[in-house]
Amino acid sequence: MLKKLFCVLIIIVVLAKKHQATDYDQYDYDWLTAKPRPESSTPSSTKSPDDDDVIVDQLDNRKAVNSEISGGFSNEKSFSCPHAKPMLHTGESVAQLSPEDIRIVGAMGDSLASGRGLWPFTDVEFRGAAFPIGGDANMDGLVTLPNILSQFVPNLEGISHGMGSKSALPDYQFNVAEIGAETEDLPQQALELVHRIQRYVGRTLKNKWALITIVTGSEEFCEKCEPPSRTSIRRALGVLRRGLPKALIVLLGPVHVASTYRQNINLMRPRCKCLEKMTGSNYRKLFDVWKTYFVDLENEFNTDNGTFGVLSIPSLAIHSRNPQSLLVPGKPLLNRKGHSYAAKWLWNRLIAGPNYNISLIALSEDTYYCPSLGCPYIRTVQNFKSCTIITEEEWRKQTIIAKEHKTGKEARQEVIRTNLAGVIAVILGLSMLSVL
Repeated sequence: MLKKLFCVLIIIVVLAKKHQATDYDQYDYDWLTAKPRPESSTPSSTKSPDDDDVIVDQLDNRKAVNSEISGGFSNEKSFSCPHAKPMLHTGESVAQLSPEDIRIVGAMGDSLASGRGLWPFTDVEFRGAAFPIGGDANMDGLVTLPNILSQFVPNLEGISHGMGSKSALPDYQFNVAEIGAETEDLPQQALELVHRIQRYVGRTLKNKWALITIVTGSEEFCEKCEPPSRTSIRRALGVLRRGLPKALIVLLGPVHVASTYRQNINLMRPRCKCLEKMTGSNYRKLFDVWKTYFVDLENEFNTDNGTFGVLSIPSLAIHSRNPQSLLVPGKPLLNRKGHSYAAKWLWNRLIAGPNYNISLIALSEDTYYCPSLGCPYIRTVQNFKSCTIITEEEWRKQTIIAKEHKTGKEARQEVIRTNLAGVIAVILGLSMLSVL
């Protein structure tokens, strides 16, 4: 009898411990077998909001005028987005920057930009498949930001191809990201990137728009659990502003991978020793510091009508019904499917702005957005509040009027300069007469 009671007590204790297990346990990989544990098919009602890592809908809660997205495409064959050019005048400033204006792409940052983990079971950097800069195959074979952009602009400069470290591949591939790079490494990367672009693009650089994606934080956030080096990011942005006359810099923060049913739980945490030990409250505080730094730097480097802009995206938040299928086993890295999701998310975020909300639809079921007819530009800080559309014909008329006004003003100034000596002589003569 005592033996039976003892067995019952053991079963009760085991069940109690299992019930107390954290929510991460049912999502994380078994570190020994590298096999995903099954996830619940329905949302849990026992999760306390205080235990959430972040509130996904608040990762970027800035307000912007809605883009009425009326079209999309799922592959090259279905691409039918209307072109802004030549009817509309675009590219005059960051506020009117269309995907069709981009001629150069570049990337900086850590393993997510260098493509580490994209070739199974190795640490080889598959730069040609990295979501911010890769250009191997096409978007039907590899979904990357340049392969999506190529539907609007052929012959982009700077695209990455193949595998290898940044020093092993040609300099005309504008990808200077490195495994394990942190925010303090960004100034040196910026110097190298500007050198490569200036060398290979040459004198035509002043007429070409560059889209530079800085993917930073995922490894640093994971390894150190500390705020980023704001000074280093500022220096890097300063280098890019001095070296690139026309550029939009996308500052992309740490990745947040979640289950569709529990989007506030970041599955990267259990893969990071120091993050795993953090309470939800401390994690949110740390992330808020990253977010604040990013937004502050964005405000510092943006002007209303300039040709250099910074768009900060504090976190790349992607979710899936099977989130483990997006991750490299046992590492805080995205695999090929994860990079495809990241490319789609980033593209749609650039087109729709901060109002883009994937919590309402599965990313796998979403299309690639066409630019809005009401705001056919990349959504930047400069056009968050309002979009101004101008036709090429209207712009030419305004330019002619401005030149005529400038010419008339310059003519009047020339008359004054020409007659200035005579006026001074008359004034001096009158002064001498009054003295006499």
